[in-house]
Amino acid sequence: VPQGENRATLPGTLVLQAVGQVWTVSYCSTDSTRVVAKEHAGERVVLSGCTVDRDACRDALLRWLRRKAAAVLEPWLREMAQEGGFTVDRVTLRSQRTRWASCSRGGSVSLNLRLLFVAPEIARHVMLHELCHTVRMDHSAHFWALLEKHDPEWRAHRRDARIAWRGLPSWLDGRLEP
Repeated sequence: VPQGENRATLPGTLVLQAVGQVWTVSYCSTDSTRVVAKEHAGERVVLSGCTVDRDACRDALLRWLRRKAAAVLEPWLREMAQEGGFTVDRVTLRSQRTRWASCSRGGSVSLNLRLLFVAPEIARHVMLHELCHTVRMDHSAHFWALLEKHDPEWRAHRRDARIAWRGLPSWLDGRLEP
């Protein structure tokens, strides 16, 4: 490991701040060449298979996070859309390193599964920002006024969202200890 490079270990817990959940992660080595992540009662995720393959474990955790994000972030977004009078066509979940979310001209919203790791008000702000883009595909004064109507604290939330990247678990980026 090069000096000064920050390496991470695979997690023993997943703190999903956005939805107020803390999941325990355990690793169970089996003869399988694959690694799968399965949810168990009591907010436990069990990875089984070739758990000595750290990249395979990371990939399995990311697949599980994508499923979790689809199960909790998508309904949350759709509920906010309905409450705010927005129309959302399609919702996709990705794991991006530089963008919390995006909105297409057709009204499709893409959310970053990493939103699960931020405070609920930041996740809500990001989703409201994208919902406002379903009405205004720009950052004009009209867009900011619309966002302020739905998120009066948008300036503070926007600042906090920019800082929130620093608090994400480093294993998400693939920087694992050998």
